[in-house]
Amino acid sequence: MANTFWIIFFIGSGYLLELLFRKIFLAKYFVNLPPLQMVSRGNWERFSGSVAQVLPDFIGLIFFFAGAYFTFTLFFWVDSPWVELVFMAVLIAISCIRLIQIISTLVFSPASEDFRVVPMQDRNALISHRLLVWTSGYIIAALMFAVVSSRLGAEVETVRLSQLFVATLLLVVAGVGVLRYREQLQDNIIAAGAVDDQEPSWGRMQFAKVWHILAVLYLAILWLLLLSDLADPDVREGGAFILSFFVVPIWMVADQLVQWVVGYAMSTLRLHQDEYDDQGEPSQEELAQREKGRALYLKVRGFSRIVVVGAFIVWVANLWKIRIPFFSELAAFMLDSIIILTVALIFWQFINSWIERKIQESIPESEEDGDEVDDEWGGAASRGRAYTLLPMLRKFIGSVLLVMVTMILLSSLGVDIGPLLAGAGVIGLAIGFGAQKLVADVFSGFFYLLDDAFRVGEYLNAGSVSGTVETITLRNVMLRHHRGMLQIIPHSELGAITNFMRGGIVVKFNLDFPYDAPIDKIRKVIKKVGQKMLENEEYGKDFIRPVKSQGVREISNSVMTIRVKFTAQPGTHFVIRREAYRLITEALNAQGIHYAHRKVIVDVADLGESEAAQNNPEQVKQLAGAAAMRTIEEEEQAAAGEGQPGSIDDPMG
Repeated sequence: MANTFWIIFFIGSGYLLELLFRKIFLAKYFVNLPPLQMVSRGNWERFSGSVAQVLPDFIGLIFFFAGAYFTFTLFFWVDSPWVELVFMAVLIAISCIRLIQIISTLVFSPASEDFRVVPMQDRNALISHRLLVWTSGYIIAALMFAVVSSRLGAEVETVRLSQLFVATLLLVVAGVGVLRYREQLQDNIIAAGAVDDQEPSWGRMQFAKVWHILAVLYLAILWLLLLSDLADPDVREGGAFILSFFVVPIWMVADQLVQWVVGYAMSTLRLHQDEYDDQGEPSQEELAQREKGRALYLKVRGFSRIVVVGAFIVWVANLWKIRIPFFSELAAFMLDSIIILTVALIFWQFINSWIERKIQESIPESEEDGDEVDDEWGGAASRGRAYTLLPMLRKFIGSVLLVMVTMILLSSLGVDIGPLLAGAGVIGLAIGFGAQKLVADVFSGFFYLLDDAFRVGEYLNAGSVSGTVETITLRNVMLRHHRGMLQIIPHSELGAITNFMRGGIVVKFNLDFPYDAPIDKIRKVIKKVGQKMLENEEYGKDFIRPVKSQGVREISNSVMTIRVKFTAQPGTHFVIRREAYRLITEALNAQGIHYAHRKVIVDVADLGESEAAQNNPEQVKQLAGAAAMRTIEEEEQAAAGEGQPGSIDDPMG
């Protein structure tokens, strides 16, 4: 009686610690879970919401197990092997049953359809959840009883008879349940075959009629196999009965995984998609192509389901040491392939989703809103470093993952991959010697990106080419010229790079006034315009230094030139310069100040009172016009020599 009290005390201590955890911790951190109706219906969103719902129960289970076991270790004076054995058996049984209940809730979600991962009706989900928990609890309790009985010295025959009795009772209850719910499951089998309001296949209809007979026959065969193993003292059953009994739920999980892999492969190859993002009404040709792809998808899905069923039949036979030549190895390969492909796809989905989310975060807000950037460099906004590096990282991870999965599948098929790896190394060495230019391009691009020399969306000048970085590959960088041409340059040929998008762009421009223009007044007007432009909501934030006057730059034959200067963010200075011209002109006109008109003063030699001057005044006009034209041409040539085409401003100020 005292030993039973200690066991109850230890288990109760675990429950007490879990209760305190729920009252203190959960009430503080798990009170703002999303409401059921707000959870998205996507597969990943449903799974995430389901995990959030069962996470408190899982943490509570950990506290229960740790509290009960820690309390048991504190009372070290209770030195009784019987108490320790029974306590550990009870603790493990309760923990396993609760863990299975949590997993079942995660999958079936009997309380809410919003979190249900498996597509089921509410009633079927509740029945499946209860059957799984009760059956698992029954089997775990029976296993713990057998272990405790064996450790306490019970005879082997007694233990095996108890196992046979427990298994027989379980199979009988399962058979009764099959016969009782045969019509409901028959309707579910038929309904599952009706895809898009189409009639189920003839084979499915026939299977729905006789499924209960096949199930009862399977249970009977399972009982005979168990009886045969228990009758032979040299044979250890090794969990074959439990796995065979749960073969249908295991097959359902494997079938869902295979269907997911098939659907993902068909969607990646663009052969079939569950949903199409149509901007308008699709054409008849597109509809016919989609229908063809859907028919192919249904055929591939049906074939894969048949293959999985065959693989499970062979797998169950292997559990009972029934070897089928060739098919046993093939079934093992199929099951290994399902696990490998599923794990690889889950990993790829996680990596791809994370990279895609980071790329979207690096896109400027103006581009996300669809606003066009008025930019003489091509209108491409500068992206973050993540937008440049993450696509290449995604390609690298995808390539490595593909090679690894291929090698693992070949290894599971029995192929010795050692020579393949050695041959790949030799071939790679030969390719490296034969394609030195390619290797140089790849390594040059790697170090450019490592140094963060340029990013997607930045404007570059590399030698004789210039443009906005549009795409970066392993070998090339693609520059979009501001006139629209796409330039593809290998990384090794870039050489020295001028990146116009790092730091501020200093813009200087000249304004011409008459000799008698008020210089101080012009300076004050330009300063006020600069302050006003800083307050503009559209481009005020793009200033680094405001618009201001630098005073008189030069005085030529006919005008006085005043230099204006400002510093702005790269790519935004075009709009700011245009607005500065407009606002300064309007402000000067309001003050009665106007720009100087272009004029050339020509001094014609004194012809005196000659007859030619009096009789031919047109000759004088022609001489003056020719001299003026010559002067204008010389000024234009001098201005053209100050900078190359495409330069922003005079760097010398």
